[in-house]
Amino acid sequence: MDSNELSFKIAGLHAFKDAMQKARPVLLEPIMKVTVSVPDQYMGDATGDLNHRRGRILTVDAADGMQSITAQVPQAEIFKYASELRSMTGGRGSFEMEFLHYEQVPQHIATKVIAEAQAAKKTEQQG
Repeated sequence: MDSNELSFKIAGLHAFKDAMQKARPVLLEPIMKVTVSVPDQYMGDATGDLNHRRGRILTVDAADGMQSITAQVPQAEIFKYASELRSMTGGRGSFEMEFLHYEQVPQHIATKVIAEAQAAKKTEQQG
């Protein structure tokens, strides 16, 4: 009977923080299945660009002077890809993408994202 609603909320908050630290959570990111079609002469540029975007190339198929590249690419790396692909291929490249699954973010990127989120939260609390 000595407890009140605020005491329970504070106890719940502390219990949640403790549980999260012990659970060792990880940061996940969406992985997209990307199919890129480019003329033969842009094949090297396209595969190099996908690798630069942390993409994993799964298959490469050729037909009628075009190359079709299927890869898995983190969604964060594929923003603005349409305009960059058009620029890289002189407007002759195209791509399709669909959600595939989630994967753990590499540690060096997760550390950066977490630091940015903590800085933003600190700035928000001060302002």
